Amino acid sequence: MAYDNKGAGDSRGNRPNNNRGGNGHGNGGYHGKGGDSRGRGNGDKGGFRGSKGQGGYKKRDGEHKFDRDDNRGGYKGGKPQGGYKGRGDRDDRGEGRKFDRDNRGPKRDFKRDDNRGGYKKHDGEHKFDRDGGRGGYKGGRDFDRKPRGDRRDGDRDFKKGGYKKDFSRDERKFDRDDRGPKRERSFDGDRRDDRRFDKRDGGKFEGRGDRRFDDRPKKRFDDDKRGFKPRRDDDRLNTQVDDDAPRSEYREHRCKGEGYRGTGGGYRKPKGQVHVTPARQAACAIGRVVRERNAYVAEVTPAVLAKFQGISPEDAAFATKIARGVTATVGTLDEFINRNMKTPNDIDEVVRDAMRVSAYELLFLDKPAYVVVDQGVELVCSVAPKAGGLANAVLRRMSESAKTFPFGNPNLSLQVLARSQAFPMWLAKRLMNEMTLPKATAFMHACNTDAPVFIAVNSVKGDFEQIEEAFDQAGSLLEASEDVQGCYRVKEARSLRSADVRALFEAGELLVSDEGAQTVAQLAMPAEEPASFLEIGSGRGTKTILLQSAAHRAFGHCVPMTSVDDHEFKGKILGERCAAYGIDTVEPLTADARTLSQKLPEASFDAVLLDAPCSGVGTLRRHPEIRWRLKPEDITSMASINLDLLIEATKMVKPGGVITYATCTVFPEENEQVVERFLKTKFGEQFEIEEQVQTTLTTNGPDAHYAARLRRRA
Repeated sequence: MAYDNKGAGDSRGNRPNNNRGGNGHGNGGYHGKGGDSRGRGNGDKGGFRGSKGQGGYKKRDGEHKFDRDDNRGGYKGGKPQGGYKGRGDRDDRGEGRKFDRDNRGPKRDFKRDDNRGGYKKHDGEHKFDRDGGRGGYKGGRDFDRKPRGDRRDGDRDFKKGGYKKDFSRDERKFDRDDRGPKRERSFDGDRRDDRRFDKRDGGKFEGRGDRRFDDRPKKRFDDDKRGFKPRRDDDRLNTQVDDDAPRSEYREHRCKGEGYRGTGGGYRKPKGQVHVTPARQAACAIGRVVRERNAYVAEVTPAVLAKFQGISPEDAAFATKIARGVTATVGTLDEFINRNMKTPNDIDEVVRDAMRVSAYELLFLDKPAYVVVDQGVELVCSVAPKAGGLANAVLRRMSESAKTFPFGNPNLSLQVLARSQAFPMWLAKRLMNEMTLPKATAFMHACNTDAPVFIAVNSVKGDFEQIEEAFDQAGSLLEASEDVQGCYRVKEARSLRSADVRALFEAGELLVSDEGAQTVAQLAMPAEEPASFLEIGSGRGTKTILLQSAAHRAFGHCVPMTSVDDHEFKGKILGERCAAYGIDTVEPLTADARTLSQKLPEASFDAVLLDAPCSGVGTLRRHPEIRWRLKPEDITSMASINLDLLIEATKMVKPGGVITYATCTVFPEENEQVVERFLKTKFGEQFEIEEQVQTTLTTNGPDAHYAARLRRRA
């Protein structure tokens, strides 16, 4: 018999070599050949011990005949037809018949000179003359030169080249009448599950080829009362997810039979069904806009939320919280995602946007892992349906990895400390060097908390008693500032949604502003009434309104003011806001503050406020995008620009007048050192520091601001 690509011959060694034996997946072979002793068939390829669809082998009265009329016998798992393919005078039924030698050509010697192996008749015994090569029992090739599977049977040698041991057909025992020779049920090696269901065999699963069998089938899922337990911890929901609901209650709402095809199995998610909460969808959409446009979260959030019609106030608040948090911690989130992926650079940006939402919930919101994984997969599928399997696998790894975050001891490693607070390493190191480690740690922690809500009363229109009563009716007490007149901290931010409170904002009686910014405005307005006031860097007019409100409290009316900004559209916004707040003494001006003396006469203002551009590190919790966009060289660059602006601004101050230099950062290089450098210049010799203030960013306190008021000698 032959067990190679084209090794031929029957079990007696007297058949020609053109029958193409072989033992893998039904290509002829010892008991799979049609007719006589080689297996009966109906015009197709056989298999070892009679593939499904080829006759079995039976020893009877010294002759080998086939006693089967059907197509089933033999070795489990061949092709549905048995016997030789296209042989001479055989009929379609593959009946075991005698062959006419004339139809098959001249008899040939079975000894081969090539290294493909085959069967050799030697001294009356049947042996294999191969020691290696391509063919043989293991690893041989069919006539289409495709590799065949590995088999083991009895004590055969499975190394390359086929059999190493003499093997006579008479040594085999056949105790299974029409199913071919008996074999062992277990095989060595990992083999592919290639079972097929054949109704002709009474609905049995028959192993095909080289499948390794056990007495009991392998179970993909653990049994439970319903018959299986999916690998995923949770499935699709028909209702909105309650993040705080117990898991047992959460699972009751799942849709049976749905899910995702993750790595290693799991449910397959039905097409077109997405059950992700509106809050997470909105947060993901906000993050995508911020990334694509390099925009600010506070600016794009209202427009994105407006597209989600019918979103509840709670979902809108949660979406805003996630979007701000993701933007503030994006560097750490990306590092965390990359740690749980083999090829992180291959992930699409939209998929990463969605996975950042889940990563933030795991690391910084402590949401239950089963909720995060479920909603994370849903969220990814909502933006990239084909990435559900990837998301399922990565999110599961992330949920396990999150248990050991930040992957070290923050007290022993600055890198771990920076990771735990989601700060770039260079920024954490600089804060530690300039603020000491305890203060730097407290600062970073405060930057990751929700910013408190401070409001300013517009004294031009507002009534203190009416305002306090409106907040009291809304269920929130107002805590008055000890340092700034007209400044209050709102203890319950939800009270801002009250109809009465909103009416106060729409009427221009209130505006939201941090206590630190109000401190700067209060310092910039001099004790004596200025005849003219110059504001440089007015932006959208928040400090403009604060300055005029302070002037109204101090002098009973607003003061003439010129507000300069280098963007014309901001001047239009400023004019609209001033009109809404009852202020009509402000003149917007679009100009470059570094060449201001070319548009305005020198020494023409009694008071000047330079709200200098800076790194903004003191407002990280309100402007989360700064943290990962800022670079070390930006701080030095900002300090240099601010010095130029300060020199140009001092030219506008009358003798005896004042100028206030203000920033919202914590680095001395942008604060005190700029003032010190200015005082050493030719222009700075005419000024002296009159007062300085610096607020510290704390959990329930204001942002970090710096301001220095300088007076020009008369």
